[in-house]
Amino acid sequence: MFIGAINSQVRNFFAAVAPAWDGQTFVVGCSGNFTFETILSKYAPNARIFSNDVSLYSGLAGAWLTGEELPVTLLHDDYAFVAPYLYSPIDRLAAVMVLLDMLPYHKRNNPHALRLWDDYRAQFPALHEKTLAKLSAVDVHCAGYYAGDVLDHFQHFAEDSGAIFCCFAPTYAGGYERLYKRLESVLSWTAPTYPMITDERRATMLEFLRPRRYCWYDDRLLDAFPCVLKVESGRQRPIYLYTSLPLPATYLKGKAIGDMPTWTLATRETVLQPSDTIRLTPIKTTECAAFKDALLGKNILFAAGAWAFAVQVNETIIGFLEFAPNRAFSDPRTIYLQADFCVPHTRYPRVSKLMVLLARCGDTRRLLERALARRVLRVATTAFTDKPVSMKYRGVMELVKRGVSPRGEPFLNYQATFTTDTWSEVYRQWLTKHGSTR
Repeated sequence: MFIGAINSQVRNFFAAVAPAWDGQTFVVGCSGNFTFETILSKYAPNARIFSNDVSLYSGLAGAWLTGEELPVTLLHDDYAFVAPYLYSPIDRLAAVMVLLDMLPYHKRNNPHALRLWDDYRAQFPALHEKTLAKLSAVDVHCAGYYAGDVLDHFQHFAEDSGAIFCCFAPTYAGGYERLYKRLESVLSWTAPTYPMITDERRATMLEFLRPRRYCWYDDRLLDAFPCVLKVESGRQRPIYLYTSLPLPATYLKGKAIGDMPTWTLATRETVLQPSDTIRLTPIKTTECAAFKDALLGKNILFAAGAWAFAVQVNETIIGFLEFAPNRAFSDPRTIYLQADFCVPHTRYPRVSKLMVLLARCGDTRRLLERALARRVLRVATTAFTDKPVSMKYRGVMELVKRGVSPRGEPFLNYQATFTTDTWSEVYRQWLTKHGSTR
């Protein structure tokens, strides 16, 4: 039940070393889904665990695990159906867990969202009952829970020389607030006050931990602290575990990206002509990942999509498209373009523009609708760049948002309505307008 954002390999590492810590005191900051508490409860059952967080969800979990009360009240009559489930700690937690799954559809601004909302509403009692059963099977113990600033929580145990402080702090300020904003518009509770965990605040926390026994989990390289664990997985950011405890230094590498399939790729000698046959051929996302690893810049951290296609002209592959369930946009009628890239070093400098044109054409839409078993109207994507526009998407998709990611990366969100054009029509139009050679 309580499995959160801590990497599975890191969880396995903690599980392996936890028996040596049995019977000791642990002060856990930013408990989130109580992942660390779950591991300790299983592998070091006599440990005394003091947890902490600031969100309503974690607060309800902490109240249930420690036998405390955390009353909540409804803010809207639209959610009156939740009222019968707010009378005991475990009922409140189960109700909130169902609500967190339900709330993404609260706007009911399209038929898909309306249908899902109505289904959740009708099945809320059954879903609550199932969640209660799962919670009842959870074996996690906490000696105490503190709702408030993590550094304050740590300082309560500053004189305990034997305590082990553990923390995976949010990697950007305001993380919890964005994650649970919608939930707190529905339920009122006595929320704690606390400062944001800025870079300066993180530095203060680390200085507090430096002379003590600690485990600090981070996705940033901290040269001044002893690192005992590094986890790498493909192009994802490395994960580090820093600790003053005598743990073995370990390096773990995630599942390796497989070898590239031996397919025919475009070269300098490839000539594209209007009479060619062009199509999107479904491929495995693992096969697409191999080409992303080989063809994309090494500074690009890519994630896996759900549906991948090789763009073929006759029997030659000139590029790849990969789509995923909607992530950056809230409308379920919008599909997300996870990746679009071409085979480099051909004689055509603007093949990347063709990839975008193909991503929004009618034939592609029909492929995706068969995979999704529902209608889609738009395709959206994100370009990480500090430039005012992305030339690849300019003129093909509409720029709908400029922003900065939680990690400080400037980005542009683009969106376009699917056309009725076929692949062949798009291909011939591209050859006429953009098909000049180097």
